[in-house]
Amino acid sequence: SAVDPARLFDKEGIGSAYQLFSAFAHPDLSSEFLWRVAKLSLESLLIGILATGLAVVVGFFLALIAIKVPTLPDAPGESHWTSGLAWGARFLARGILGITRAIPAIVWAYLFVRTIGLGPGAAVLAIAVSTGGIVGKLYAELAEAVDPETIHALRRAGCGRLSILVFGVLPSVWRQWLSYSLFRLECSIRSASILGIVGAGGLGAEIALSVRYFEFDKLATILMAVLVFVVLIEILGSILRTKPLRWTVSVALSGSLLALVYLDIPWSEISLSQVLPDWLFSGGSTDTAAFVRRTLWLTGETLAMAWSATMIAALIALTVSPLAATTFSLRSHNREAVRGGGLLSSLSWFGFLATRLFLQICRAMPELTLALVFVVWVGPGAFAGFLAIALHTVGVLGRLYTDVYEEVEPKSVTALESAGSGRLGVWLYGVLPQVFPKLLAFTLDRFEVNVRATAMIGFVGAGGLGDEIHTAISLFHGRDLVMLLAIMIAVVTILDLIGDRVRHRLLTARFVNRRGNQAIKPGGGIAMPGAKRGTGN
Repeated sequence: SAVDPARLFDKEGIGSAYQLFSAFAHPDLSSEFLWRVAKLSLESLLIGILATGLAVVVGFFLALIAIKVPTLPDAPGESHWTSGLAWGARFLARGILGITRAIPAIVWAYLFVRTIGLGPGAAVLAIAVSTGGIVGKLYAELAEAVDPETIHALRRAGCGRLSILVFGVLPSVWRQWLSYSLFRLECSIRSASILGIVGAGGLGAEIALSVRYFEFDKLATILMAVLVFVVLIEILGSILRTKPLRWTVSVALSGSLLALVYLDIPWSEISLSQVLPDWLFSGGSTDTAAFVRRTLWLTGETLAMAWSATMIAALIALTVSPLAATTFSLRSHNREAVRGGGLLSSLSWFGFLATRLFLQICRAMPELTLALVFVVWVGPGAFAGFLAIALHTVGVLGRLYTDVYEEVEPKSVTALESAGSGRLGVWLYGVLPQVFPKLLAFTLDRFEVNVRATAMIGFVGAGGLGDEIHTAISLFHGRDLVMLLAIMIAVVTILDLIGDRVRHRLLTARFVNRRGNQAIKPGGGIAMPGAKRGTGN
């Protein structure tokens, strides 16, 4: 990934970074510019709401098809025709989810701009298609992480697939689905704020112009507007998570209807022939062998950037996210407040707020914007892309990990607390064993997202395949673009297969260990980690 921390302290780079960050102390607050930012911010907000609503609907129905429902160990075999049809439906649904999320949203936006012209409609469709694949995949993974004993009980009662999904799976995962949908709303608003770079409405055009002409005071105003949006969305999400589901549905429908009225989207002009223009199948590099070699090298660079940034961000998020969870910072899992007097309570509140603010700032800034910042700071190349993705991913995974901690099953945790375990012991032995498969699912999903993000930030010179994709689009080299996108789809598909294999093995081991003899003490209690099998120690 060309990581070179010394470049962060280069004299020229520090000077550029100081010029950039000092603008946040003097943002452009002129009435004319503030009015323009407010108007474009409302447009980005409504784009994000409508696109997320469409993505959730698409992802929900595709996930229902893609979910693999466990069968009974001693169940009679299904007919080859029935099992083949079910496998084909799941394969098709997962294929659609894979293709839609493999292509970066900025490429979708460009294709839709060519279809229906400049404006917010292209951003809505691009985010809806890309996010629909992401949402559907994670919905399916969270559903497949449900304890299979509940599903087996419904199987024994004679329930079919639909009944199992409605009565066995959805009650266990709908809160996690809701939490992730609200998180994707934040992501969609951030995406809507940068897709204007290719003419898809929102704040993106202003961000690009501000960086291009070194108007950092205007950039500071725009980024603060994005931060305010994300904070307001998180506050709204926190409120909705404590309310019945109908509140969330009502808010989503109201926002979507307002977006349909406010945004100028020419739905009637969408056609497949326009999405796939003629130039997409013509034009390309004259030296095919050299192009293939360069593409393979950039693919390796893309994977290295995404992997190293995700793993470092995951370690940081795993360390700080407990401080951002109310069940660790402000109260115990049995709803008791933090003990220890005023000083300890004040320190707990300070740590909670500081960590939440840090994670909020990290994820509020889109990867593309952070890439622009680091390109100014350390220069173009893979290192700038690594820094942008890592910083943004710390905020994203920190938020996702925190939500998982808040939804943990409290019984075993409160038992440890009642036995006198400290917070570290409760986290290691009561919380982490419960949530590890979900943390893994989110981390692997984020790695795939970061592969696509690496391709996106290449549009501003931050390394990876994105620079080559941007060149192919700019020069109308259709064959080159098709080859690059095919490689992206292949890479994401392979990562998807590997991730599914890893998750399956961990989930299988988790459920076997939970119910197998090796995890149960002779007296019926659960063996603590490190206990010798069959000794009761």
